[in-house]
Amino acid sequence: MSAQAERRYARLLRLYPAAYRRERGSELLDTLLEVAADQGRSRPSARETGALVLGALRAHAGHGRRRGARRSWLAASRAAALMLIAYAMADAIAQIGHHTVFRASFPYLMAGIVVLSAGALVAVLRHRYAIAAAASVAAFLLSVGMWPLVRPSDGTFWLLPLATVALLPLLRHRCEPSAGLLRYLPLAPLLLVGVDAGRSVPLLAGLADVLGPVVVLGIGGVGLLWLAVDERVTMAIGLFAVNVLLIQVSFEMEGGFGASARSTPVIAALQIGVAAVAPVLLLGAATLTARFHSRL
Repeated sequence: MSAQAERRYARLLRLYPAAYRRERGSELLDTLLEVAADQGRSRPSARETGALVLGALRAHAGHGRRRGARRSWLAASRAAALMLIAYAMADAIAQIGHHTVFRASFPYLMAGIVVLSAGALVAVLRHRYAIAAAASVAAFLLSVGMWPLVRPSDGTFWLLPLATVALLPLLRHRCEPSAGLLRYLPLAPLLLVGVDAGRSVPLLAGLADVLGPVVVLGIGGVGLLWLAVDERVTMAIGLFAVNVLLIQVSFEMEGGFGASARSTPVIAALQIGVAAVAPVLLLGAATLTARFHSRL
């Protein structure tokens, strides 16, 4: 086998973590070169390249370590809580200074939410989950104090209650460190906040309206595709998507079901059903995948 072929395979293997390469790199490279020589190839095939890239992503996600479904859920709950709190904090920062014409205390309440949410974020990152849950509840109570400017059907109303619920299992069970994409997933809500902020800028409003659904579908699509790499990412995005379902349920309940209702009960049920598709699909697929991996 030529040195050029060896360099091509070695280049792909550099995608793997350094510790993985030290432990298995030489053996894996020898096996790949042997198979390529038997098949008369001087370069990796497309199938080999895809498999090696996928294997590298799974290695960075810590897929080689054996873990049960419960441990996957704990890690996903922590990531989802970080996503929800980060979204609430970023939205509160963007909202400071708005609605002062209706209530002068609005900026101060928002500043309080920012401080408490930041404290909750730091507490989660330091594995102080009881403190994080308390800070999330306190920040939510501040948002409730802004009624009627803030309602259950608003896009961020349920973020902090959901984060608190996601933190509850972590009060009793230890969570393994995040790895791979799961470590950076809490940054995803910043895209949503950025799109929302763009709608208030006249020159960007049209673009933001187009990018909004694209970003939402993109996050959900990544969740489904990442099942092949790390089901915990899919679980976390599914938990995050429960917020959309709660918003839709609240919207329909606020509209009522009488003669003056926004929609008929059938249409309301259909709209709630559509909102439930994403969390049910993501959480169901991730749960099945986690159970399958736990049996291996």
